Amino acid sequence: MEKKVYQLQDFAAVKQDGTDVLGKVLYYSLSSVMVDKEKLAELCASTGFPCLPTRRTALADAFRSATGDIYERMVLKTDSGPQIFKVYCRDNKAPGGTISRELIKETVREDTNFYKKLANISFDKGRGGFSYDNLASDPHVDPLARCLEAERLFELYQSCASRRQIETMLENYLDAMQAVKIARGKIYFVPRDCMAKLELFEDFIALLEQHNQFSRPGRAPMDANSMFVVDDAKQRGKMAAAFCAAACREIAEYEDRATHLIQSGCQSPAILDRLALRIRGLEQKKAHYEEILKQELNELAEQFTSLRYLSDELQIRAMGLRNQKNAA
Repeated sequence: MEKKVYQLQDFAAVKQDGTDVLGKVLYYSLSSVMVDKEKLAELCASTGFPCLPTRRTALADAFRSATGDIYERMVLKTDSGPQIFKVYCRDNKAPGGTISRELIKETVREDTNFYKKLANISFDKGRGGFSYDNLASDPHVDPLARCLEAERLFELYQSCASRRQIETMLENYLDAMQAVKIARGKIYFVPRDCMAKLELFEDFIALLEQHNQFSRPGRAPMDANSMFVVDDAKQRGKMAAAFCAAACREIAEYEDRATHLIQSGCQSPAILDRLALRIRGLEQKKAHYEEILKQELNELAEQFTSLRYLSDELQIRAMGLRNQKNAA
């Protein structure tokens, strides 16, 4: 299938809801974000937004994430032209039980870049201690400030839900709205019968930004906006093409996962059933969109036939494993 990339301005919009509305186009941005886990649970409870349970972050993971967030690109004006520096952390050799990273200043040159070590930042797995040492003097970078920032982020990663957790929550809600990705970036079509849920999504994005504890110069704030899409043949055709493109990607992913489970002899009925359920959900979504778009998506027929065969095989294997367990 030929891939076509649509831009937001490609979709004809109307100013308000009515019988001539097909759905809404949603755009949202997801910048680096950390929200206190207790505050996140409170926001979900007060707004009714579905909340995922947040597990305690492993200290080693918090350390890696915190030091990984230390990055800065600096441009210094000189008589000979602009000089570019990059400041970041990279892995360093350390004795067992310790995770060590170097704070590095990289000077970008035309031939070979120059690297200067500014500090060591370490985490002792045994006592759970964060430390830094061997700070070097530098005319352009304050290594102490970067080490303190890494320590601040280390504490935040232990008490906050990070971007990855929040993104999963938002993606699950998009699935609940039967949303389909229609363009590069976070641009989705939400059908008319699910539009009522959009207001909560947009409000929740604003609340997340309001309670974000991740700060960095130049960070773009989280935001969400939507617009109505007119219900006509041209827009239905665009949405049908977008749905088919998204469905093809999802079908390919499910086919790969199903084939792997079958060939590897997966012995977990729950895992087999879970994937079969996802495949049935995609088929139901296709039927839903065919009704909304007033057309059959026949170009997906062959892919769904193959996928349905794999789904049936997963269910047969899951049933066989359960029968074996009950007979034992």
